[in-house]
Amino acid sequence: MKLTNKALFPPVLSLVLVNVGVVLGQNATVNVDACPGYNATNVSNIRNGFKADLVLAGKACNVYGNDYDRLSLTVTYETDNRIHLKITDTANSRYEVPESVFPRPRSWDGNRDSPNIKFNYVKSPFSFSITRKSTNEVLFDTKGYPLVFEPQYLRVKTSLPTNANIYGLGEHTNSFRLPPENTVRTLWNRDAYGVANGTNLYSDHPIYFEHRTTGTHGVFLLNSNGMDVKIQTENSITTLEYNAIGGILDFYFLAGPGPLDVAKQYAALAGLPAEIPYWSLGLHQCRYGYQNYYDVAQVVANYSAANIPLETMWTD
Repeated sequence: MKLTNKALFPPVLSLVLVNVGVVLGQNATVNVDACPGYNATNVSNIRNGFKADLVLAGKACNVYGNDYDRLSLTVTYETDNRIHLKITDTANSRYEVPESVFPRPRSWDGNRDSPNIKFNYVKSPFSFSITRKSTNEVLFDTKGYPLVFEPQYLRVKTSLPTNANIYGLGEHTNSFRLPPENTVRTLWNRDAYGVANGTNLYSDHPIYFEHRTTGTHGVFLLNSNGMDVKIQTENSITTLEYNAIGGILDFYFLAGPGPLDVAKQYAALAGLPAEIPYWSLGLHQCRYGYQNYYDVAQVVANYSAANIPLETMWTD
């Protein structure tokens, strides 16, 4: 999946990003972990899952805007290996990745009575966890980290094992395994010359794989707004924190238990790659900096003179 700025981001997003950047600077000293979070009420069963209202649990924190008073939570066991968790504003619609860009699965055969991963929650203050049924191992847990949901700031934070093995959250020039000590992955598409290490690139893939000796699982946040994902270790406690500037919280948890299983489960959700055209299998020449048509023609002629087959010329 390639989430592009032009295709998915609202037209005002670049302006919003600037505005939030200003507000962030004004509120840099706010302790978000001290915000009240929400309480879960009206919890009820639905087909293959649960739904509930989330009501602000205390005095609004208003970190980077006004906290929403009431949210809607829906949890669906879509398959035995995939849980879909969605949190959004109860009163007003918010921007979501369009179905035309990212079609959602239409058929579900999951069962909350026999899944491979389970959704657990605490009502007050609301927190949730995802556990592996076979081992009762906690894979994702927001306990102690209040949910923040504001017009231009969404925050979810989970604990991680010490020295966690996190991969993904591309596209970036970070190391393959993301260091758990102090990593900030900015998901904001960019094309820049001479990209340095530790920076964001062409596309956003807000999914990570976590490898453990007991298995591998995946977490996918379907949100195309600009965001930072922070992986930090403080006082021997490792956490992963989402900070998005818009949209909704639209999580998919993938059970694995192996990395290949997670890849297949993500492909079943996001869709398989398009079949490539026959001509794309040939040799391609790509280079930045061609000045004119003559430069390109000369390169093509040189390939012919050297008897090197050339299928495609890219002028970047």
